[in-house]
Amino acid sequence: MNTDFNLSLEIFGYVGTALVIISMMMTSMFKLRIINMCGGIISSIYSAFYGAWAVVVMNICLVAINIFHIIRELYRGRQEKNISTDLDKQGEN
Repeated sequence: MNTDFNLSLEIFGYVGTALVIISMMMTSMFKLRIINMCGGIISSIYSAFYGAWAVVVMNICLVAINIFHIIRELYRGRQEKNISTDLDKQGEN
């Protein structure tokens, strides 16, 4: 691999690491999960280039967990919105 690619790969890896660290500073769980998921994806790709398969597997599992919780949160938000709308309609009658 050439030195430009190596430098780009290293920067890419540091971006992934920074995103994971930044995610831990979020007060919103939703933002934490989104940023952590992005960092995990980047870290997985970076680790795959170096053949660090245990790290790849760990990051993929964490990304999957974040996706599960993000979808669940979005579903709950939609349900709460529907309940609120239904209650508003009942109050009008």
